Formats: sequence, C-alpha cells, structure tokens
Amino acid sequence: MKTFIISFITLLLFSSSLLAEVVTGTFQTEKNEEGNYLHVKFNACSTDKSKTCGTIKTAFRKGSKNSSYENLGKLIVWDMIDKGNGQYANGKIWDPSSNNDDGSKKIYNSKMTLSGNTLSVSGCILIFCKAQNWTRVN
Repeated sequence: MKTFIISFITLLLFSSSLLAEVVTGTFQTEKNEEGNYLHVKFNACSTDKSKTCGTIKTAFRKGSKNSSYENLGKLIVWDMIDKGNGQYANGKIWDPSSNNDDGSKKIYNSKMTLSGNTLSVSGCILIFCKAQNWTRVN
C-alpha cells in the first residue's frame, strides 16, 4: 500500500509538469511614445521546457523594421510558469528602454495572462508595476 501511495503521488507530480502549457507565437508590444515597438517570439525555455520564454525577434522604429536594434535575439521574458487558465507567473521581464544609470538591466518580477490573441504582461519591482497588452501577430 505504501508503495502504491508513493507511486501515485509521483505520477501526479510528473503528470502536472506534462500538462504545463507554454505560450507560443509572436506578439507585438505596445508602441512607446516615439511609435517604436517589438515583436517577441514565445516558446518553451531552452533550460526548462515546462516554462515560457520570449525573445526579441524584430524591432520597429516608427513603423519601419530596425535591423540594427542592439537587443535583437535577447530574452525579454523568461521562466514563466503555467498556473492554469491562461495565467503565468513567477517569471522575469526586462524592459530594454529603462536600464539603470550604471548600464545594468532593470529586471522585474513578472506575470502574464493569455486571453485569445492578447497577452497581458506586467512587471513589478516592490510596489512599482508596469503593464502592457501585447497582440498576437501570427
């Protein structure tokens, strides 16, 4: 009986990680004051396939592709954990437009909600939070 219970608990823990959903596809960020925005491609993280990560795929400056953008290919969202019902949490997000004065990156604790083609993304440091709605582009 003890072996059965241990096996059952192990199966439950293992199966919950198999059911984890990752966000996939490319989403467009909101435009900033200058009209610039990014396309962020989401997939399973390379370090943990049960978590979601997002990489800057394309940058646009006032509507035109900006192939010289220095942050192309960099992670902007990482380690998002599926909490069910389109909710993701415990991840990190980097805002490339707001680095610290010493050049280090501002990284925020983050969560996301996926509803249809809209990905609501928020990031917080202590009680200061920023949020955006990103739209699926493919």
